[in-house]
Amino acid sequence: MKLFHKNWITAAVGGFLLMTLSGCNIIKDPKSLMETPQLTSDKESLISVINAEIKGAQIIRPRDVSDISPIRTPDLDNDGVNEAIVFYETPDEAVRIHGMILERTEDTWTVQVRFDGEGQVLETFDLRDITGDGNLDIITGFSNGEEDPQKGLTVYSYNGTEVESLLSLPYNDFLIDDLNQDDRLDLTVVNLKRDQNAVVTTYQYGGETFQELSHIQLDDPIKEYYNVVSGSITPELKGIILDASFGTHYAYSHMVVMKEGKLIDLLPSQDSTFKNYPVLSGDTDGDGILEVGRSEKPKGWEDRSYDDIPLFSYYQWDEDQGLKFVMQQYMDLAGRFYFNFPKDWWGNVTIDPKSDQNEHIWFTTIDSGKTVAEIAFFSLTEWERHKGDWELLARDYDKVIGFLSHTDLEINKGEKEIKR
Repeated sequence: MKLFHKNWITAAVGGFLLMTLSGCNIIKDPKSLMETPQLTSDKESLISVINAEIKGAQIIRPRDVSDISPIRTPDLDNDGVNEAIVFYETPDEAVRIHGMILERTEDTWTVQVRFDGEGQVLETFDLRDITGDGNLDIITGFSNGEEDPQKGLTVYSYNGTEVESLLSLPYNDFLIDDLNQDDRLDLTVVNLKRDQNAVVTTYQYGGETFQELSHIQLDDPIKEYYNVVSGSITPELKGIILDASFGTHYAYSHMVVMKEGKLIDLLPSQDSTFKNYPVLSGDTDGDGILEVGRSEKPKGWEDRSYDDIPLFSYYQWDEDQGLKFVMQQYMDLAGRFYFNFPKDWWGNVTIDPKSDQNEHIWFTTIDSGKTVAEIAFFSLTEWERHKGDWELLARDYDKVIGFLSHTDLEINKGEKEIKR
């Protein structure tokens, strides 16, 4: 099992979140995995036609759980009629993965075209107008399996009758955004040579082919980027953040932006974002600007190990002062919950050194040591005795996790909200 798995849930929402862990891998919110794929009203007819057409082959879902729908029903060619697109696999054939596009005709669905995929595994499957012609393009990632870190990116276009492959590139990660802010989507591809370096390249479709806008080499002797996210770095600047893992659980981040058509790294030094835990960068406070995360010891824990209780701080880029602190967060290292500190806690509240992350945690003021909130773990019997005073935070197998505020900080109430 990989220590840093791509299917981590991005900590990009404020407040409190329940998570389920397997080993050290953070996985998707279970609710998102239970969402029913949204198909047309005649989905039973569509599925029946698909099954008849693939003759016993297996419909496949992309491994990327950001969208696990196996069948999508968009209007691909912008003609006012929805198509259905599905991928399926034939394990015993030389070409394992295939795509199929169907169109609604009168009271049934008719196959318009079939096309071949690459590799053994469908890693990701997206539909975006990346060529800028008003039609949705099919953006896919394929791989040869878990042990092969190198994947293959293919962009297909569909004109109503034919599927054409517009681009085929190796990749470790890719992002679709508008880094040069010309109101057209571009494609940024990350290629990592393990234990050597990485090259980040941004492409844009130029009418007939994809053309390189810029590239940058990062001297990263690492195994993988455990998190890559794109978006606004400042209100005027777009870019990507790459969170890199090294050693047993150490990490650091790059912040790559496009200025005057060139990619540059705002954080070339590992020291500025070094962290003892693989903190996930992203829009953690929900203001539309990306933050880079760092781990730090609470005040009073200077002589203790990071394995005890870390805090996580998040920083935005400021063109004048560099990294600027914007938020602080406590995260349960077992992945059971986290919450964002209220603003009036920043620099004023720490975690009492007598706290035990699996038993009882006290949040205290730095100047006076006054307790402002507590989190405690109760057996089911103990919880029955204490639930009148404590608020239910989460359940963990045979334990109940409770929250007690000594101020006006409450769960799901007021401005100082701690969301479940």
